[in-house]
Amino acid sequence: MFLILSKLVSIFLVPLNLLVISFFILMVIFFWIKKLNYRILILFCIFWFILLYKPIPEFLVKSLEDKYSYEESKLKSLQGVIVLGGGTGSGEIAGDRNDWNLGESSERIIKAFEYIQNAPEGKVIFTGMSGRLNFRGISEAAITNQILRALKINDSNVYFEDKSKNTYQNAIFLKPILDKSDIKKWGIITSATHMNRAISTFRKNSTEKEFEALPVDFKTGNSLYLFPGNMSESLSLWQIYIHEILGFWTYKITGRL
Repeated sequence: MFLILSKLVSIFLVPLNLLVISFFILMVIFFWIKKLNYRILILFCIFWFILLYKPIPEFLVKSLEDKYSYEESKLKSLQGVIVLGGGTGSGEIAGDRNDWNLGESSERIIKAFEYIQNAPEGKVIFTGMSGRLNFRGISEAAITNQILRALKINDSNVYFEDKSKNTYQNAIFLKPILDKSDIKKWGIITSATHMNRAISTFRKNSTEKEFEALPVDFKTGNSLYLFPGNMSESLSLWQIYIHEILGFWTYKITGRL
């Protein structure tokens, strides 16, 4: 129920949807009162400016990403890493086309492959089936396994958890596996924007283990530019930020982290 509700709420918080919804609200107000109040128009213009002016969401996303930094020495020192799902493309397309594909967060998988090459004795756990409610096609675990074999990467210490659909399930479904493992400290590989929620969830639900952050898939650099930038990129950054903030506080309130 929690998973379904979170997916439904997120639909209405997509920035592009908010832009369209606010425009229709403005039109309804205009036709309802026949004469548009300029103060209302100014408020809508400010709202649209905030949504479309890229430096604003870029700054907010950067604040999420700056919580953790990537260190190569940390990657090589760990005995095991956990790779959260989200690195593959559509499982439905992969199934239809009978070929694997990668998604926007494919750096998660690539970083795991780098770890395998640098620490061949280390263990790697890929966790996640799909983030979709009505899943069809090939699971993320199956796609990742196909990529491993296609690239002839040593998979003797690679394991898969292919049931979870969100971050909380990642942590809960992996807990029995982690409890049986002799490894005390694990690395968490996921997108930098998602790292705070992910590592907090694992630390909450596996208190006897330690977890190190290995963030990838950065969306911002060290500098911010005040030029308006690409409007579609602005909406994309807003979507990332809203998704993570909503997810973090939902998990916090419900005791998941």
